[in-house]
Amino acid sequence: MGMFDTIYFDEEYTCPNCQGKIDSVQVKAFENMLENFHVKDCVGHAEEAMILKEELFCDNCSKFVGKNVYIVVDRGILLGTAERLEEAKKLLNDLNKEKLLLWYHDLYQRYIGERREKHSYERFLEDLREWYGERLHEKNGNRFRY
Repeated sequence: MGMFDTIYFDEEYTCPNCQGKIDSVQVKAFENMLENFHVKDCVGHAEEAMILKEELFCDNCSKFVGKNVYIVVDRGILLGTAERLEEAKKLLNDLNKEKLLLWYHDLYQRYIGERREKHSYERFLEDLREWYGERLHEKNGNRFRY
């Protein structure tokens, strides 16, 4: 067993056995931190370029659906998935510098937002430490009335 990361597809697959929807695949090729990844997410280091082959299993009936999926990563960014190796190679080779820069811009904006959120939580926790650590909640005028 172990920990996996999950790659979500842009388009769902249908299980030929039970007609259930398959919207993701689990992989052990990245950091194995139980992360969820979508196309354009950073999944690794900037020097990484790879095509991973994974078997598709249905979450509903737990059976192999008879298909493989190819996961394409370039410059550490998840470019997408393909049903055939030739499609995956084309996806890898078609990445142009302009698209890559736009994706990095989006990733950087997400990073800034997550950093702001983290700092907001840190400020809240610091306020709690001050409030309770210095026992400000017990000083005159600061008592809560229920």
